[in-house]
Amino acid sequence: ADVVSIGATNWAGGKAATEHLLELGHRRIAYIGGIEKAECNQARLHGYMAALMAHGVPVDPQYIYSGGRFRRESGVKGLKALLELDKLPTAIFAGSDTIALGILGEAGRHGIRVPEDLSLIGFDGTNQGEESVPSLSSVAQPLEEMGRAALRSVLRQARGEVLDSHRVELATHLIVRDST
Repeated sequence: ADVVSIGATNWAGGKAATEHLLELGHRRIAYIGGIEKAECNQARLHGYMAALMAHGVPVDPQYIYSGGRFRRESGVKGLKALLELDKLPTAIFAGSDTIALGILGEAGRHGIRVPEDLSLIGFDGTNQGEESVPSLSSVAQPLEEMGRAALRSVLRQARGEVLDSHRVELATHLIVRDST
């Protein structure tokens, strides 16, 4: 309770990503996340689940995969696991852009075209996602604003000021690119 944290609206971002895929007509949407117990991963997963439920789409546990880390390997392993299912998802929400880039590479190795065969959206809004082929749709975190807010909090604490809140969440926003 004594630690100040600055973050993003992970739940709202997960919901926005999934709603975008639902608006495109997808109903078999998978979530491939990172560290299962990480608060940000849980919030993104719960936003994904809330969007599905709000649209009357059942949450299918087969379509949820936690890779253990927010790395490319998690995306590769997650897609391989999904490829073993009888009914493949038509879209994937990845818990990070790095995971999404792993999915994108593995999809190419299996002849799966993005977005024609599989829509893909990440989370973070990184330059890597912008530069990928196809460019990655993503939920962008306001990283620079988060850094500024963290610095302001540290400076206020250094001056002995009492902070209004120990938890600050800044809004995410959806960036639609070519992968959806």
